Amino acid sequence: MLEAILLAFIQGITEWLPISSSGHLALIQQMLQFKSPVFFDVMLHLGTLIVILIVFREKIVKITKTVYLKNLATSEGKILKLVIVGNIPIGIAYILFGNDIKAMFSNAFAVAIAFLATGVVLFLTIRTRDGKDELTYMDSILIGIAQAFALIPGLSRSGLTIAIALLLGVKREQAAEFSFLLAIPAIIGAAIEESLTHKFTEIEILPILVGVMVAIAVGYVALKLLLRIVQRGKLYVFSVYCWLVGAVTLLFLFKV
Repeated sequence: MLEAILLAFIQGITEWLPISSSGHLALIQQMLQFKSPVFFDVMLHLGTLIVILIVFREKIVKITKTVYLKNLATSEGKILKLVIVGNIPIGIAYILFGNDIKAMFSNAFAVAIAFLATGVVLFLTIRTRDGKDELTYMDSILIGIAQAFALIPGLSRSGLTIAIALLLGVKREQAAEFSFLLAIPAIIGAAIEESLTHKFTEIEILPILVGVMVAIAVGYVALKLLLRIVQRGKLYVFSVYCWLVGAVTLLFLFKV
């Protein structure tokens, strides 16, 4: 139970803050010699998805109405198309390099380097200013490529996608919103893939329910905090933390 709560707490915080949830979970599971059940991972993914649906419910409802009315000429219709286009890179990357990426979860050195790289990308946003309101399809593809790279543990999905959007001159509010709308198909796809490729055995309902509730509660607070930080143009402050995690991991590896 305590391990489930710990993993859920970490998932809730790191999934949305630009500090890589996959990187943290990979390092922690290596240190504790603990591998969470696949079904538990799937449910945590769905818990984090619920957070997005709550925070961006108004925009998601508008996009859903656009689909229902088959009116893709609206601004919400364009966002939907941008989200679809933006998820093409991660689909291709997973098909081509899925096994290699999974192997990195047991490679602490690779995770440490990825954390350092995340810190560099975040730091580059220190001089960005509020820019354009609308994204182009090229913006969507480039942000989608950033999301694909974030399959690597230690590379933050939210950090890379928001940072690239800001560097492309996208307005802060739109950059954050698009980043999390872009995550919806990716999260659903990951949950489906894990469900289809693994067998669920010895499912304990109570730890899963507690874990999901913890992930939702903590994730909601973390996401609202990140949106406020991005709005203030302070995304780069997380670079120090990422560098610290990467450096400490490398020091530990070399010491051992």
